[in-house]
Amino acid sequence: MMKEIKLSQPIMAHGNELHVLELKEPTVKDIKKLGFPFDSQMIGDPKKVADYIVALGNVTPSSVEQLTPYDFLMITGEIMMFFGPKDQVKEAETPLEAEQAQSSPLNIL
Repeated sequence: MMKEIKLSQPIMAHGNELHVLELKEPTVKDIKKLGFPFDSQMIGDPKKVADYIVALGNVTPSSVEQLTPYDFLMITGEIMMFFGPKDQVKEAETPLEAEQAQSSPLNIL
């Protein structure tokens, strides 16, 4: 999964002006290399967040240093969301639930 973050001010990365930063989802390999980007109280560590932006956004440290404080904070939030709960997947219905749904007067299809 990729996340796109629209920057409030463009930055230069690899000789190009970047208006949107794309972040790939971190893997366990990334976490082992970089550690978690937050402390035990879920407070972001700016140095680790910057390292994550480099790793997940395929940009250089000098590009990260061009970010506005606002953009850095927005990106920090997006990185933290990678470590939060995912959308719940609805469990399959049991046969009884499926039968009850079929016989429901609200079932018009």
